[in-house]
Amino acid sequence: MTKCAQSMKRKCSFATSATSATVMHLFRPSGILGLNARNLLYIKPFNSRKAIAFADDKLKTKMFLGSRGIPVAKVYARLETRRQVRALDLHALPDECVLKPNEGYGGEGIIVLKGRQNGAYLRNGKDTISDRDLCNHMEDILEGKYSLSGHRDIAFFEQILVAHDAFARFRPAGLPDIRIIVFNLVPVMAMLRIPTAQSGGKANVHLGGIGIGIDIAKGVTTHATQYNRLIKTLPHGGSPAGIAIPFWDEILLISSRIQQITNLGYIAVDITIDRDLGPTLLEVNARAGLMVQVANLAPLRGRLERVEGLKVGSPEKGVRIGQELFGERIARAETEQAHPVLGTRESVSIMGESDSVECPARIEPDRKQSACTPEFLAELEGAGMATRVKTSGMYRIKLAIGEKKLQTIVASEALTGPERIVIGQRDLSGFLIDPLRTQKPRTAPRVRRDLRAIDSLLAEAETALPLLKLIKPINLLEERKLVEQDTSYEPVFRYTPAPDDLEDIERRIAEPIRDTSPIGTLLERKRLNVLQRVALLRSRGDSAAFTAASRAFFGPTHPQVLKRAHTEIGAETSSTEEAKTYETEEARELLEDALERCGLHDWKCSIQASLVADCSVGGKTVALREGARFGATHVAALIAHEIEVHAITAENGDHQPWLLLRRGTAGYIATQEGLAVWSQNRVLPAGHPKRLGPIRSLLAVEFARSHGFRDTLHYLEGTLGYNREKAIGKCLDIKRGIGDTSAPGAFTKGSVYLHGLDAVEEFVRHGGDLRRLFIGKVTLEDLELIEQIPDLEPALLLPEWLRE
Repeated sequence: MTKCAQSMKRKCSFATSATSATVMHLFRPSGILGLNARNLLYIKPFNSRKAIAFADDKLKTKMFLGSRGIPVAKVYARLETRRQVRALDLHALPDECVLKPNEGYGGEGIIVLKGRQNGAYLRNGKDTISDRDLCNHMEDILEGKYSLSGHRDIAFFEQILVAHDAFARFRPAGLPDIRIIVFNLVPVMAMLRIPTAQSGGKANVHLGGIGIGIDIAKGVTTHATQYNRLIKTLPHGGSPAGIAIPFWDEILLISSRIQQITNLGYIAVDITIDRDLGPTLLEVNARAGLMVQVANLAPLRGRLERVEGLKVGSPEKGVRIGQELFGERIARAETEQAHPVLGTRESVSIMGESDSVECPARIEPDRKQSACTPEFLAELEGAGMATRVKTSGMYRIKLAIGEKKLQTIVASEALTGPERIVIGQRDLSGFLIDPLRTQKPRTAPRVRRDLRAIDSLLAEAETALPLLKLIKPINLLEERKLVEQDTSYEPVFRYTPAPDDLEDIERRIAEPIRDTSPIGTLLERKRLNVLQRVALLRSRGDSAAFTAASRAFFGPTHPQVLKRAHTEIGAETSSTEEAKTYETEEARELLEDALERCGLHDWKCSIQASLVADCSVGGKTVALREGARFGATHVAALIAHEIEVHAITAENGDHQPWLLLRRGTAGYIATQEGLAVWSQNRVLPAGHPKRLGPIRSLLAVEFARSHGFRDTLHYLEGTLGYNREKAIGKCLDIKRGIGDTSAPGAFTKGSVYLHGLDAVEEFVRHGGDLRRLFIGKVTLEDLELIEQIPDLEPALLLPEWLRE
């Protein structure tokens, strides 16, 4: 080593100038790798110019590595000239893809395209980008605007990768990746990079992404950094530490193999975990940044010096050395002792939406990927238990091996032996294989109905019976106009015919669920609730029958709640109307900011001309009525009610393993609305008229049960204080489902708001933790039973006011 190099090695310090003084203090001892030392001691001697040029060419690198067994994304189009750009048919490309510069650096120049609107691509699934703007961007890439060297470049469209469910707890605003530093075939340090709204959906830490250290041995997250500062919580409030990364050993092995293949001595490998493909290479970097040291609170230089000069014969050995030297191996060994043991022949279950198939399988740890025979896959696909992965020609299935359940990708392959499925290395993580273990699996597949089948069946039945849609009169607008012309007029409503499969749905869920486990009990209650929904739809038009069915579905009015309503209806409220200072576009921006703060990156706020109400929520969209104006308090109440409760619980429910918690347990509406009103009341000043909303709704329903439309309308105006327009709208809502509205009767959903609020307030008074209500769409009365479900996931998201 030259004297200059020796001097540099002694004197170099962490050279990232933006790093805070607090972090610098942590790294005062020797062992920190600075930029100059990295370049002089590791890049220059170990990475030849030819190897660096190879790594900088992303397309060449991926094609080369992909042909050697490294999993990579599919390339749809490669553009080297302006003529190719002008000739490209953008509409022939998939609706979801990524446009990248070949020699880009630091995430610059990448555009993520998710879906289309009116034929134009949506950037990150939100804002449209015109074909002209895309072509201009491609030409900028060709001119070298984003090239590391500044020379002419190549633009390419690539398969968009979908983040694995394991990343859900980090709430990424894009595709996360794992950066592994490899030296001498040894993975020495790793971090998880999380895209944020501030980083524009890119994983780059220098742009505002979050870097999270990973224990090399266990694949578990440790410390986190953002904007060169250590952070204890993620932007949405969750902890960055203690989360296991799946496929960890495989990811390390892929990284070491890449270094071996590329001949780069010092390398950073960026790998993501795709929902379908599993670990997939994003890119290879010969000049990796040094923020990985901050994320791990560990010096990189010290680790590099420990493995320099070691004789490492293979990537497998390199991974073992890295885990032994730089991870908590003792804790790992204790974990491995508890791993379940499999023989070479086992019974596995393939799970579908309605049934599961138990079948014999051969366990082959030397095989990379699991496979099924083409005939068996055809049967599974026909039964809805296998889905073809379009981009790879493989199939996605849900598999249960012992007590472990996983979603995986299998190949279609002719197999030797009697088994029609073999399980490969990718799906055997966490198991120990004992060749001497004897197991006598069944000789033929067996279809088995289980609680998950029932869960799916009930969700399917509820989806087929959209209650509010089916009780909306087909002549509602015409009848409303008549009421507006003459308030003594009493509408006569007509409805669409009942769904053709109503009797079939009723027949399929007629059999009681005889399972006394917590989930079995909850599913039985849901089954009865769906039957009540069927009865409610059957009774449309008949005033008395519909009212009785509605009370059975939503619940009767409790005397104490009715007494509260009569007591509080006379409460003094502010007579001063709030100034409506926000236009619709301004309110949309405020709501979108709230969605980002809550970690709801894949939700959006739109403006729609067809809305009747000022705001509506559904399908991961918060919609505002075009032309509406909003006061500051109204916007705050919308955020507290619609986003901080309905949107968050819907998102949390989507990540639960049971559809029951996504669609809602029996009677969940009262708890949902009660919690939303409780949250809303937090931001409403005392005496605000909206505080009386649940009370007025319940009293209106109770009055309509024994009065016709005309008398109910006068009661809403004269006693409850609704103005003419809102009184008409409320009366029409309450009389939905009835034919001749001059008869007594009501659609009683309006009563659940006060009942739910009363229950939530009682829960809080007795010390209840409201965070328990955010795990999905749950019923307060069933909470203890719900929390006994073995594979229940904790809430992914919480509103800011509930975060620790």
